[in-house]
Amino acid sequence: MTASDEEIRELVRAEAGDCLQRIEASLLALESGAGGVEEIDSILRDAHSVKGSAAMIGWEESTALAHAIEERMERGREAGSIPAELIDLLLRAADGLGRAVNGEQGVAPPLLAELTAFDAEHGGESAEASTEGEAAAPHGPVAAAPTAERSPTIRVDAAKVDRMLDAVGEAVLHHRRLEHALEAAGPGIRQASEELDLGDVLLADLQDSVVQLRTLPLSVITSPFPRAVRDLAAEQAKEASLEISGAETQLDRVILDGISETIVHLLRNAVAHGIESPEERERAGKPRLGRIELRAHQRGGMVAIEVADDGRGVAAELVSQAGEAGSLADLLATTGLSTAESVSEIAGRGVGLDAVKRSVERLGGGLEVRSEPGRGTEVTLLLPLTLALMRVLLFEWAGQAFALPMTAVGRVVAVSDTTSLGNRPAVEIEGRAVPISWLGLGAGPGEVPPRSPAVIVESLGRQMAVMCEALIGEEEVVIKSLGAILAGLDGYLGAAILGDGRIALVLDPNHLLDAPREEMALDRPADVSARSPGTVLVVDDQFSARELQRSILEVAGYRVEVARDGREALRRIGEMTELDLVVTDVQMPEMDGFELVEAIRADDVHRSLPVVLVTSLGDEASRRRGVEVGADAYVVKNEFDQEALLETIERLTAG
Repeated sequence: MTASDEEIRELVRAEAGDCLQRIEASLLALESGAGGVEEIDSILRDAHSVKGSAAMIGWEESTALAHAIEERMERGREAGSIPAELIDLLLRAADGLGRAVNGEQGVAPPLLAELTAFDAEHGGESAEASTEGEAAAPHGPVAAAPTAERSPTIRVDAAKVDRMLDAVGEAVLHHRRLEHALEAAGPGIRQASEELDLGDVLLADLQDSVVQLRTLPLSVITSPFPRAVRDLAAEQAKEASLEISGAETQLDRVILDGISETIVHLLRNAVAHGIESPEERERAGKPRLGRIELRAHQRGGMVAIEVADDGRGVAAELVSQAGEAGSLADLLATTGLSTAESVSEIAGRGVGLDAVKRSVERLGGGLEVRSEPGRGTEVTLLLPLTLALMRVLLFEWAGQAFALPMTAVGRVVAVSDTTSLGNRPAVEIEGRAVPISWLGLGAGPGEVPPRSPAVIVESLGRQMAVMCEALIGEEEVVIKSLGAILAGLDGYLGAAILGDGRIALVLDPNHLLDAPREEMALDRPADVSARSPGTVLVVDDQFSARELQRSILEVAGYRVEVARDGREALRRIGEMTELDLVVTDVQMPEMDGFELVEAIRADDVHRSLPVVLVTSLGDEASRRRGVEVGADAYVVKNEFDQEALLETIERLTAG
C-alpha cells in the first residue's frame, strides 16, 4: 500500500465520519418526532455518499451496510416516514458502519441479517404510511435540499497548524529583538523604524490568523452527545432528551480535546443523578420526558459551557452546606461524596466531579454549580477561548518574570501593611482579608517592602494577593509548552517569550486560589547561596525550550549556556573552559542526543562529563540506548518530576 493509498483511505474515513454524524442526528430527530422527510432525504444522501466512496476503494462490508441504510431510506422517502421500531436498528447499523469504515471485520453480516428479518416481519416493507397531513416525498432521484452557501473548507493536520504557530511566534520574537537593537542604536534610522512598525501590523494579523486556525466550533465534539443521553436514559428506564445551543461557539482545539470526556461525564451525571423516573416526574407534576440542555456562549474573555437539567436537583442539606465548603462546586467535588441513590456503572462513588474540576482548572478555567432542590442543577465550565494566545499581566518577583491571565486579574494594589488570616499574612481589601502569595521565590512572609505592588487574583468569588517587585505591564503573548524542565509541575499554564528574550512563566490562577497554604515554587536547592554555581549546557533544537530551561536553571543557581543541536553542542564543549554538566534533548537535527553522548564519551578530555537526557521517548528500547551510550540519567518528559531532576543535576555537578 502506497502513502497516497493510505491518504485516500484516511480521507474516506474522515468524510464517512462526517456523514455518519449527520445520519445519527437525523435518526434521533426522526425518533423524537421532530424530523420528517427532510431528515430522511439527508440520511439517504449521506448513506449514498458513504456507499460510493467505500465501493471505490473496495470496502465491501461498509458498502453493504451503507446500501442497506440507503435502501430503507428510499422506502421511507416513498412513504414519508420511518417506522419507529426500525430506528433503533438503523442506529445500530450506522454504528456498525462506523466500525467497518475504521477497519473492523465481521460487522456487517449480523446487522444485515437483522435488517432482512425486520423486512420479513413487516411484510417486506420498512416504511409505514405517511402521517396524516404530511405529503409523501416525490419519487425519483434524491432531491437536494436547499442549503445555505458555505465557504470551502480543507482538512489540515493539527500538528501542521501548531508548527505554523511556532514559526509565527519565532518571527514575532525576532521582530521584537530587531526593535530592541534599533532602540539601542539610537536616532538616525527612522525609515527602518517605520518598516518595523508596518511589520508589527502584518505579523499581528498573521499571528491572529494562525491562532484562528487552532479554534474550532464546539459542534465538532457534540454530535455523539444526543445519542449518548438517549442510550443512558434507556439503560435506566428513564426518558430524557438533550438540547444543544451555541454549538457554533469557538474554542481552542486543545481545549476541545480536553473537555469532550468532561462534558460526557456531566451528561451521565445529569441522567443518573438528576433526571427522575417517568413515574416520579409525573407525581412531581413534570413531563415524563426529562430535559437536559448543553449551552455555550462567551462570557467576557471566557467561554461558558453549561450542562443543565430539570431533574431532582441537589439535596437541600447539601446546598445549605455549600457556604462552609466555599461553594457548591467545591462541596460536590469532595472526594467520596456522591448524590446518587445507588452506585452503578453510570452513577459512581463521588469522584467524578472532583475529576471534572481538576480537568477544567488544568486548562486555566473554573467550575460553577447551581442547584435548586426539585427544580434541577446547572454545572458551568468556564474556559479560556484559546490556550495559544493570551492577554496577560506581566510582573517580576525575585528576578523572574511571571504572567497572570487578565481574565483573573481583579486589580493591582500597593501593600504597606499586612494583617493575618488563619495565621497567614494577608492584605486588607475593602474590609476583607485577602491571603498573600510570595510564589516561593525570594522574600518570605513578613518581608514586604513599603508600597510593594500586589496583583489581586479573582475567580469564582475567591481572591488571592500575589506579591510583585515590579509590574512590567499588560501584553498579548503566545503561550508555549513548559517543556521538559517544568512538564510535571502543577500551577503553570505555560510560558511566554518576551520581546527582550526573557521567559515569563504563566501562572494558573486556580492553583493559587485552591491551595492558599502551599507556596508555588520553582524548587531551588536549599544551599544555592552557599555554593559556587555550576555551569550547565542545555541542548535543544527548539528555541523556547532552550530559553525556558535556561531560565529555570538560572533561578536554581546555575550558570547556563545553550546549543541548538548535538553538533553545535560539541563545538561549544570544546570552547568552554568551565562546564559541569550537559542537559540534552534526544530528537534533534544534525546530531541527536544519543550521538552527542557517544561523541562526548569518545573524547579523552570530556569523557567523564555528566550528561542528562531529557526526552519524550519513553519506550524500553530508547531507555536502553541511553544506558548503552553512557548517559548518566534518562528523564522522560511525561514522567517528569522537577525536584528529582534538580536533585540529579545537583548530585552530578557536586561530584
